[in-house]
This record gives sequence, C-alpha cells and structure tokens, in this order.
Amino acid sequence: MEIWTKNGYSEAFKLFIVNEIELGRITPAAVQRKYDINGHSTVSKWRRKYGSIKGSTKKNVGTMNKESHEIIRLQNEIKALKQELEDSRMKSVVMETFIDIAEKELGVSLRKKYGAKQSVK
Repeated sequence: MEIWTKNGYSEAFKLFIVNEIELGRITPAAVQRKYDINGHSTVSKWRRKYGSIKGSTKKNVGTMNKESHEIIRLQNEIKALKQELEDSRMKSVVMETFIDIAEKELGVSLRKKYGAKQSVK
C-alpha cells in the first residue's frame, strides 16, 4: 500500500489507519507518532470522513460485537482496494502515455507484438 500521493497521504493509507483505530489495534496518538503525522486534528478528520461509526462515542464502539467490527473492517478494506485499483488504472494510463510519447519521439515501436513467431535457436 502506498502511503503518499502527490497530494499527500493516499486514500488507501487513510482508510487503513481509520480501520486500525476503529478495531482498537492502535490509538490515534500512537498513529501520529508511528507515521509522523503532523497536525493535532489530521487523524480525527480522517475518522470523521472515512469512519464507519460516525458520531459514536468510545463507549458505543466498545459495545460493538465481533460481527460489527468485521463488517466495518471489510467495508474499509473494500474502500481501500477500490482506491488502489483506481490508482493502478491511473498509473497504467500514465505509462501508456509515456510509451506513446517515446515511440513518437524515437520513431520505433516499443510495444510487444503479441502473436509474433519466435525465432528458432
């Protein structure tokens, strides 16, 4: 999972952090120390935006059963995977564009020709 994008922390990273906090695996303060996250409200904003338990108190979170925690974990994992898929698609578009530009400037084909016969050795 990539932590950084050109605009800051990746969506997948934010979702991962929120999930870990909601499951009680780490505290917000520990997250800030571990990942050197600046700003006292950064993690809180992520929790409000990406958290599955909006507006709940710690008391309510503690009374959730294991199934609810698993549902939250899976929902956050789906969000993170969707974001990673979108990131991969964007990388693919960028790489295709780089290849197009290189082929145009160099005047040679850089793409593999599928179905071409291999030479016999």
